[in-house]
Amino acid sequence: MAAVKRDVQSILLVLVGGTVLRLSISDAYLNYVKPGLRPFLIVSGAVLLVLGLAGFVLDGLLRQAPAAGPACADGDDHGPRVAWLLCLPVLAVFLVAPPALGSYAAQRDPGTVAKPQEAQFPPLPEGDPVQVLVSEYAIRAVWDQGRSLRGRTVTLTGFVTPKPGGGWYLTRMVLSCCAADAQAFKVEVRDAPPLAPDTWVEVTGTWAPHGDAPPERAVPVIQASHVKEVPRPKDPYE
Repeated sequence: MAAVKRDVQSILLVLVGGTVLRLSISDAYLNYVKPGLRPFLIVSGAVLLVLGLAGFVLDGLLRQAPAAGPACADGDDHGPRVAWLLCLPVLAVFLVAPPALGSYAAQRDPGTVAKPQEAQFPPLPEGDPVQVLVSEYAIRAVWDQGRSLRGRTVTLTGFVTPKPGGGWYLTRMVLSCCAADAQAFKVEVRDAPPLAPDTWVEVTGTWAPHGDAPPERAVPVIQASHVKEVPRPKDPYE
């Protein structure tokens, strides 16, 4: 029974380590964590993989050693057999990595724009249109009341999230560390053609007032002049 348990432990370590390495060596890890964590993922995956392989070697040596006690009864190995099912979800992630967070997660996030620590909003770079992060646009539109956006043409890149009652939001998820703490920044796009959820687009337009809602509940708005479908960026988060 102990040997079977060691087998399960070793296989789990190999699968988890191999999955982490597979994701971190490719760009797939960007679906779950910030780019700066890549070295730590590679080291962690390698350590888990080595520990799992070492477990197989140790188990082989123990199997060759003389038995230290009586064999387990016939019915004692049902528990360890069930333990093999623990390998299934890890194997599933290894074979099919879950995608990055999209409109499904964004629809369940209120999308409120937290008050920034800095009260000053410097002017945008010269030249129109200017590329602006969705999160930066949202903060300027809500907490600066669009002062630094007025008279400027901006370009935002994000994915489509359906808007209740019709229309859609341009959305970008922002990570503090990993996908578990992601926050959705949404910008209502006006005068835009209907698009399918999770379509990645580049929206060029101008600031528009969001109405009388207080900043804690306001949703920023952009008046679209041009909407273009684009490929999903390598790093889907801001």
